[in-house]
Amino acid sequence: MRRMTANIDDLFAAERFLAAESRIAGTFCRIEEAVAPLLRAMRARDRTTYATDPERGAIWGHAFLRPPYAPDAAAEWFVAWGLRFPDGGTGWDGAEPPLPRGIHALVALGAEGEPKPGPRSLPPGRLAEGWSVLDDGAASLVAAFPLHGLPAQSDAVAEALAGWTLARLEDLRTVLPDLAARSVASRSALLAGGGEVRDRSPR
Repeated sequence: MRRMTANIDDLFAAERFLAAESRIAGTFCRIEEAVAPLLRAMRARDRTTYATDPERGAIWGHAFLRPPYAPDAAAEWFVAWGLRFPDGGTGWDGAEPPLPRGIHALVALGAEGEPKPGPRSLPPGRLAEGWSVLDDGAASLVAAFPLHGLPAQSDAVAEALAGWTLARLEDLRTVLPDLAARSVASRSALLAGGGEVRDRSPR
């Protein structure tokens, strides 16, 4: 298979990214400082400050969840936070409501195993407003914040992103035990009825 290589525009873009990388890292470190106490309280594991993910068009950090915030360790439910660049990456189509078309911050809930989160099973009003549901893709639940809503100064940007990210993770914390229990019940009912649980995790 032929490997894709960079064109001249890619190289100029890389120059700009390298110039900003340390500042981007500093911003993500500030976000992690804000969310770390909550993630520790949730006993989240394998936390990553941030990584580039060209497949999903994102720069984001993540942490994997343990019960009661996930069905079990094998389900590999995770929370993620960072920046999404809609011009690149896949796995975000079909979100309800649709995600912003411009660059935006995000907080997401996803899974790499089974059962998947089933946010549509939650009673109306159980989840705070501002969340989008994805039936199949990079995540199951996504909250987005357009970057044009941020202040201009770098320190203020970091603080605003940290505060918004923490608030959205708090949203998830309040519903995750219920969501995990409902996902287990749904899987058990499917298996009892002779159905097959298929692995639809994103690749």
